[in-house]
Amino acid sequence: SHIVYIKELEEGVPVSYGGTFVTSRRTAVATIPVGYGDGYPRSLSNRGWVLIHGKKAPILGRVCMDQFMVDVTDIPEAEELDEVTLMGRDGEEFLSVDTLAELSGRFPYEFVCDIGKRVPRVYYQDGRAVFDRI
Repeated sequence: SHIVYIKELEEGVPVSYGGTFVTSRRTAVATIPVGYGDGYPRSLSNRGWVLIHGKKAPILGRVCMDQFMVDVTDIPEAEELDEVTLMGRDGEEFLSVDTLAELSGRFPYEFVCDIGKRVPRVYYQDGRAVFDRI
């Protein structure tokens, strides 16, 4: 995915629905346009993370239907439109489906099967990316 918005919040500000996360310091919060409507589990609320510039960015608050927020305070180079790795490798860091499945209380096959149709697919043929079905 990618970052669609970054906002600086002061200490003590609740993030996302129900305010289940409250900032404990000045925090840079990035919005990622993916949610449980895409098959990204709500159970990763306040538990999971994504990779941005090869660094872990923890999920803050609840995963919403169409978006979730992550902490990019320790990733000062993060900017709007930057790539976000939801699963896979970014630099030296790797976020496996097994890890995401365990954090979300699912098994890996279920995790991948739940990724919805509104998520674009990229297929590879002969080492080249193609965007239509093969």
